[in-house]
Amino acid sequence: MTFSVGILYSVQEFLKFVKETPIKTTEFVLVFQKFKATSPSLVLEVAESCNWINIDLDSNVSVTSKGNEIVCGKNMRDALRVQLKHLIEMLKPSWSYLIHRGRKESLQYFPPDVQQCFKEAELVDSYEDDVVKWWDIFASVSRGKQQDTQLEIGRRGEELSLEYEINRTGKQPLWQSIESNLAGFDILSCTSSTDTTPLRIEVKATTSTSSFTFYLTRNEWSVAEKSYQYCFHLWMLSDKPELYIIDKSVVAYHIPCNQGGGAWENVKITFDMETLNINKRND
Repeated sequence: MTFSVGILYSVQEFLKFVKETPIKTTEFVLVFQKFKATSPSLVLEVAESCNWINIDLDSNVSVTSKGNEIVCGKNMRDALRVQLKHLIEMLKPSWSYLIHRGRKESLQYFPPDVQQCFKEAELVDSYEDDVVKWWDIFASVSRGKQQDTQLEIGRRGEELSLEYEINRTGKQPLWQSIESNLAGFDILSCTSSTDTTPLRIEVKATTSTSSFTFYLTRNEWSVAEKSYQYCFHLWMLSDKPELYIIDKSVVAYHIPCNQGGGAWENVKITFDMETLNINKRND
């Protein structure tokens, strides 16, 4: 099935029409030579194959519960997001398995008509909460998870770090992890309000209050080593979240060494509260 903005918008209008005007499929095809610049037979085909309408034995058309999700959208953009969600869940196109890589990393591999759908749905540039949640849901699905609690915890830490950096520097940082999880850091900020030297920040978050355990990838550490300014934001999430800013030099003591033909890929690091408090920076 083709991802086409024109067809999906036409289907939206058709679903609203059916909700207000009971009609048979034969009547619809006869009455409309064109429906919103799309052939009525194509509108019917797409709506039925996506389970947005039901056609009974007498050819009467009714809107299904999934179709109602689209009709209930506040506007055409929100309805389009629902349609994209349904299509991805139903068709599982090959490009959807790249979504977990991040927005920009995956979008470049989307077919042009799919890219246009995402642009029309305003899912390409925005960092609004509902947009971030939309991408995270499908990132979890593409990894084979229906719900990714750790991702939700991590995103909360990143949101807090973005707010912290805005207050610290007076400048808007880049939320890098939304665009790509291959960059080796989560947020690109600057050293201070007067020094625009890039500062790369890796954000980790936990709900524990007794110690801090996190995992670091070889790629994240490789970027940290090569970066002039790189630090870790460790968030302990509670009613009053606590931030520990840790230099990469502190983390370096916990990085394993490659030996022989072996190469490490991930390392688990645990800091107790004493270590965190001793090494905490006061930025």
